[in-house]
Amino acid sequence: MIMVQSTFQLLPDSREEALQLMKNMVRLCRQEHGCLSYEYFEGVTETNQVILLQEWKDADCLQEHYQTDHMEDFIGKLGNFLESPITTRSYMSQEDGHISTQTSDETAKPEQTIH
Repeated sequence: MIMVQSTFQLLPDSREEALQLMKNMVRLCRQEHGCLSYEYFEGVTETNQVILLQEWKDADCLQEHYQTDHMEDFIGKLGNFLESPITTRSYMSQEDGHISTQTSDETAKPEQTIH
């Protein structure tokens, strides 16, 4: 299983628009092959911070996700709502072998490869 954690710092003035975009991504991503979970969480003390936690069956499923049209559309629109670059970390569960961590800046379309 692959787990991905992304942190978004939203601009206060466009927060609601960003959350609508994220809600749409939840709906679309949960329909994808190999998606085990996909959910955003708002910060309790930092209300403009949103954390995305997602789990995928394997690296191939995650790679397919990164190639979808809705992911490309999401990344293209999201930059208008961000105060700072996205921080992303990917982890592989121990039952799949070793644990791997990857950090990326997703303001440009990221190369997403799990090693």
